Amino acid sequence: MKIFNKTKNRIIAEDVLVSKTFEEKTVGLTKYTSPRAMYFEMRWGTCPVPSTEHKDIGGKLKHILRNVLHPIVDFPLLWCGVHTFGMQFSIDIAVLDEKGIVRALKKNIPPRHFFFWNSRWKRVLELPAGSEIDVGDELEFAE
Repeated sequence: MKIFNKTKNRIIAEDVLVSKTFEEKTVGLTKYTSPRAMYFEMRWGTCPVPSTEHKDIGGKLKHILRNVLHPIVDFPLLWCGVHTFGMQFSIDIAVLDEKGIVRALKKNIPPRHFFFWNSRWKRVLELPAGSEIDVGDELEFAE
């Protein structure tokens, strides 16, 4: 898959990995030694941990703990973040709405970090650090 930035009139990624299964999303880019682009959609669209709690380390730990418990306890737990643990490189993460507009963006996230966003948006694009996209850009996906 290719990703085209309609706002800037340029291709931002080619040969994009598309992760669909839980395992593919869990492993993500950790099995690669050099940066690649990857696209996936979160399973749910909202998060049970209020966004106000994501601002401090206690809220982030609460969020992580609830997500870790999800496979053990059968209740609907909703994801709204990603991590870079196990990665060997920094990445940019763009979160898109249903129209392909970049609504949240975190650039140059080093390994061993988290990124949380407003959980209204489920479409996630991980790119090599230094990508030329900005919040508000419209992205188009093509095979």
